[in-house]
Amino acid sequence: MITFVNGLEGTLIRIQEDPEARYEFEIWFDYTRQAMNLIREGALLAVPNFASDPSASHRSILEVVSILPIHYALGDNPQGYPGFVVEAARSAVRDWEEQEHEPTEDVTKIRCIAIPTNMEIVERNGQSHLQEESNLPMVGARALLLDTPSTEYVLNSGLPQGVPTFTVGNLTRDPQVGVKVSAEDLLRTHFAIFGFTGAGKSNLVSTLVDRVLNAFSGEDPTHENVKVVLFDLMGEYSVLLADWLVKSPDACLLVLTEETLPEDVLQFMEQPTNRETFSKALTALTQTTLYPKALSGRRSDFWFAWRRLLNPKSARIHLYREKPPTLGKLVERHWNPRGTLGKNDAQIRQEVRKWIATEDTTPFNEQSAPQLAEWLDAMFDSGLLTTSDAREAFQALREAVEDAFRRYLSPRHVYEAYRMTLGELVSRLNDPHTSGLYVIQSHNPDRLRDFAATLGEVMFENRRKTGKISPLVVFVFDEADEFIPQRRDGADDSYARSRMVVMTLARRGRKFGLGVGIATQRVRYLDTSIMAQPHTYFVSKMPRQSDRQAIAEAFGISEEMFAQTFKFKKGDWLLMSHDAVGLESVPIPIHCEDANRRVEAFLEHLKAEWQKTRERARTHP
Repeated sequence: MITFVNGLEGTLIRIQEDPEARYEFEIWFDYTRQAMNLIREGALLAVPNFASDPSASHRSILEVVSILPIHYALGDNPQGYPGFVVEAARSAVRDWEEQEHEPTEDVTKIRCIAIPTNMEIVERNGQSHLQEESNLPMVGARALLLDTPSTEYVLNSGLPQGVPTFTVGNLTRDPQVGVKVSAEDLLRTHFAIFGFTGAGKSNLVSTLVDRVLNAFSGEDPTHENVKVVLFDLMGEYSVLLADWLVKSPDACLLVLTEETLPEDVLQFMEQPTNRETFSKALTALTQTTLYPKALSGRRSDFWFAWRRLLNPKSARIHLYREKPPTLGKLVERHWNPRGTLGKNDAQIRQEVRKWIATEDTTPFNEQSAPQLAEWLDAMFDSGLLTTSDAREAFQALREAVEDAFRRYLSPRHVYEAYRMTLGELVSRLNDPHTSGLYVIQSHNPDRLRDFAATLGEVMFENRRKTGKISPLVVFVFDEADEFIPQRRDGADDSYARSRMVVMTLARRGRKFGLGVGIATQRVRYLDTSIMAQPHTYFVSKMPRQSDRQAIAEAFGISEEMFAQTFKFKKGDWLLMSHDAVGLESVPIPIHCEDANRRVEAFLEHLKAEWQKTRERARTHP
């Protein structure tokens, strides 16, 4: 049974067409201070519509998107003699203050702007149910405010049954109302998080990952598992997801480059049986890790997490190790001439093709690398490279060979438990028996983008060729504008490669169980074609109009609906989804849990476990 807040009634005053929301409604309520605290953005109203008849009552459900108290002694635009205006304003204060619970003045109103939810309440023979809206609300009809239980029921009633769901946050106007999402729809149809600096974007990513992994870690054997792959450009998530990296049976902090880790950690990875180097490694990780401001005071407590991650018996920190290409493949991959090669064009290309064919099976190693260097020197000395474009192409190839030497032949020989190859990672991502988390970091943004492109391409092709669709794998790109920037004509670099793969995953990955999540504060730098791909958006304060316009156009709502985000506090988000929530395509203002508190609670748990272990060791030597 749908119920309403007692003693609170409004009147539908106006209805007009709206290109984004279909219709916009204006509702007036009598002003009281109590009503101002009850009617907020996100409140749901029920208004009788034209489908009502003697046998059944039909009430359209509207969502309030804007609210403003109006005193008609002042009007919307106070103009006139200043003395009169000031006196009227001072008089209005008494009307605001004196009307606590009962309205006593006709000149004070609460003006609400609402949009349709496309749902209605049908009441017949004392029973009520929800269904799709069948007609328009009637101007002049009474508007009733849904109470807490009814609001929660309406917001979540449209979710599919029998699938993993989780409470993503609580309604900002009513913290007792939990807003749920379908975990599978959120991931399969992609999601985006857009918020300016300080909005808590990384915090929300951490919370979403936590809720998703919990949702898929239930005891229901019919639910498939999920793998979350998070590309961590800023190195934040080893802290914000420290709890899952420690406790998940399938978790990994994958480091692509040795320079990303402190020297003391690398030395311990070479000799993990040395207690002294273990202590130094823990100290180095504790001191050099990037902590959010709220957790910087708990820096020393992360020692208990890092010791779990570095334990060689159950290592969760891995260094990426690649299989070197052949000499031929190395040249084929990195010889990309631009412009003209001059009169010797045909001969130069013939020499390159000959090298690729001859050395196609020769492995790139310490013995064969000098052969490639000698061939490059010979090409420079041959007199064939008469144009600057030709010389630049071979110089770029020489630099690529030098980078390959550092990348494939120079890595330190760390203990086997700390190594991971691309094949091993793909195998773990395709393992359907467990849910898992993979946080991928590198000090070099180009390496991170290149790896994202390689992993995304390999996973997509593997799923496409084998027809495999589970487990569900979602690739989350923090600072997404660094992975999916706007197109540049002729660009063939790590930006272009990562953008192409993300676009492929966003457009075609769904049918193979591959999803995408993007998070950024710089929406206008994103490739515009990616904006329409996510079906779920989390939006916070976006001061730049160009950013708001891009989101509004992608989701199909008016920019005015973002006005409420200007009043958001840290942790407040406007949730909009075509698939993953009960009220589809309707903006819902929510407040999400602070991930820092979750991590702090986990640190306290680890600390208590450590103290118990030490106490048992002292009492039972």
